[in-house]
Amino acid sequence: MKHYSRQYIHFLFMLIVFTITLGYTSGYAQNPILVLKSENSFGPYTGELLKTEGFNEYQMEFLTANKVTPIFLKQFDVIILTAISLTDQQATTLINYVKEGGHLIAFKPDKKLHAVFGISQVSGTMNNAYVSIDPNNDIGQGLTTQTLQTHVTADEYILKDGEKIAALYKDASGATEYPAVVSNKYGKGQGVCFSYNLPQSIAYTRQGNYQYAGKEMDGITGIRAMDLFTNGWVDTTKNIINQADEQLRLLSHSIEKMSTYTKPLPRFWYFPDTLKCLVTLNNDGEDTKEAQFTKQFEDVDAKGAKMTLYVKEVDFISKEWIQHWAGKGFEMSGHPDDTKQATNPDWKTMDTVFKGLNNRLTTKYGIEPMRTVTNHWFVWCGKNEKGEADYTAQVQIEKNNGIEMDCNYAHYDNGSNQGHFLGSFGTNQGNYTGSGLTIKYANLQGDVIDVYQHFNNVYDQQYMEHDDKDGFFNCFKGLVDRSLDAEIYSFVSVKAHNAEYFFSEKPLGKMLDYANSKNIPVWTEIKFLDFMRAKDEASFKDITWNNNQLSFSIQSALRHTSGITCMIPFVSKGKKISSITSNGANQKYAVRWIKGYQYVLVTVSPGAAYNIVATYAASN
Repeated sequence: MKHYSRQYIHFLFMLIVFTITLGYTSGYAQNPILVLKSENSFGPYTGELLKTEGFNEYQMEFLTANKVTPIFLKQFDVIILTAISLTDQQATTLINYVKEGGHLIAFKPDKKLHAVFGISQVSGTMNNAYVSIDPNNDIGQGLTTQTLQTHVTADEYILKDGEKIAALYKDASGATEYPAVVSNKYGKGQGVCFSYNLPQSIAYTRQGNYQYAGKEMDGITGIRAMDLFTNGWVDTTKNIINQADEQLRLLSHSIEKMSTYTKPLPRFWYFPDTLKCLVTLNNDGEDTKEAQFTKQFEDVDAKGAKMTLYVKEVDFISKEWIQHWAGKGFEMSGHPDDTKQATNPDWKTMDTVFKGLNNRLTTKYGIEPMRTVTNHWFVWCGKNEKGEADYTAQVQIEKNNGIEMDCNYAHYDNGSNQGHFLGSFGTNQGNYTGSGLTIKYANLQGDVIDVYQHFNNVYDQQYMEHDDKDGFFNCFKGLVDRSLDAEIYSFVSVKAHNAEYFFSEKPLGKMLDYANSKNIPVWTEIKFLDFMRAKDEASFKDITWNNNQLSFSIQSALRHTSGITCMIPFVSKGKKISSITSNGANQKYAVRWIKGYQYVLVTVSPGAAYNIVATYAASN
């Protein structure tokens, strides 16, 4: 038996302590993706966008945190750097991370990092530029070739060693020499940079022009969220391509391209189960009496659909009626009325309106407080508690009153002093927010407000006032067909006032029949909200790659009647998935091309834990 001196044993002990202490000080990577943020850099909203794309396996740290050391950074497969000015030491740390084999994505990177991305910057910038994606590269493949709007300032780079993934255009058709997105190999690693702050631009595209907060802009009585899209904010020729979503996929494709050098990363799919579209249906109660609702509810129920009723006047509807239809799976929520202040809504009054209606609903009907909402006339408070302009003030009020999903963005511009500034009618109406997805709001600092923005894209009154039943149906059909057949994915929200059922009865019936023919469910807003909560709460843990096997766990605490679907890259390192197990048992799966990439889809029931193993093998 070999004996060791006390000095040697003491040395080993101190070495172990030093190693453990160093690891503790540096921190451990809990996830393969790291988001580095600073104040006001849209870091939290970057995380929200990752969840939208299903990358729930990220963690976020302040760049200035003590744990952000070279040892800590080296643990991550991909690092996303938000728009931050860097010190020399921070820049050196990130440069060395890439040089030694790391993968860095950056928005408007500090000039100290330009060598990483193979660019040099000229003195100019470009405001509200367009982006043109090159589909002939790994990151751009499967994405639209149409130009896409931005709503921020882009830096004008000169390419040196980098590859242009997308180009900057001065307008929808005016090409420039400058890149919008660049990929570059640097040392043993790789960098991708956006010349503009992508998360900030997506927020402004979806939510509108913050400079119009609290201002009457469109000439339609009342301050509404739609006022934020006036004066050419939205290029309506792009409504049918979901231009914000396509730019977001540049980010997800960048992550997936970089992960091919380490291990494939799982994602969650947008929709329930393996659906390619989902429809929600809601109804503003207005001053309608109980008896007048019944036929519409019976018609909807007979077609297997469900509907949300936003109650404005509790005195017009009995507790028995509410509980009867709630028992059939219909949602009963509130329709707050602040129209007395429609032209100048303020925080205190709007907050009082919400609290009062919540109290009346819970007291009379014995139902839970409002969780989803549409305001009467879509009245939108654009001033914060101090009376200062803030285009998200309304959302903050809603959050404070327990609202989790807002449905106040809608397609209505009849009678505007700017014509139909939100876009065309019928099949090509599309989404003027640039997005068919449901994402939480961001404030001006890029912090996430815990309320989902769910766009009401099929709005009956827009068409009723033109007596255009065909247009109303075709608007719906166009959104659904593009989502099913053209990968322009959209959640479709239909508004059907009972007071306008004289107009919408036939086209709404056609919509529900069409949804049934395509096997698309029609849900209440709250059922959809609960699905979004379940999907976003679920997480990927313990992702490992060993001997051509990808192993990970799905942790999920929130139950739902529909499944959440995991997307796993079908091909990795030249091999394809040959089998998948879940908790040790063989798992059924489907293979699908999505936006130029091929995935295996595995659906699980939320509210449980799963250990997934995907085995890759050489093709025969």
